[in-house]
Amino acid sequence: MNKTDLTLIIVSAIVIALVLGWSARWLFDRLNRVPHGADENGLDPLEAAEEALEKAEAELKRIQLEYASEYNQLKAELEATMDGLRTARQRADEAEAALETLQGEEPPAKD
Repeated sequence: MNKTDLTLIIVSAIVIALVLGWSARWLFDRLNRVPHGADENGLDPLEAAEEALEKAEAELKRIQLEYASEYNQLKAELEATMDGLRTARQRADEAEAALETLQGEEPPAKD
């Protein structure tokens, strides 16, 4: 075996290794196909964004319902307070009128 034969054998072994490595990588990629642009979970960025949007909309709806409930409760409390204040003012006006009528009357004369 001379120098040329040895060189051809080494070069052909390198080419065969290169072709086998490329083929193995191609086969591996075909078996484990992940869509182009997908993240580590296999989700397409558009799908991930849509999922995040759905979660955000659900959270927004929950918060809106919570605040609407709290608003209605505060509105009812305010109305009850205003009714109580109105009643108290009426009673105060009645008491003031009664006091004025009592003060306007002259006390009976003492002998």
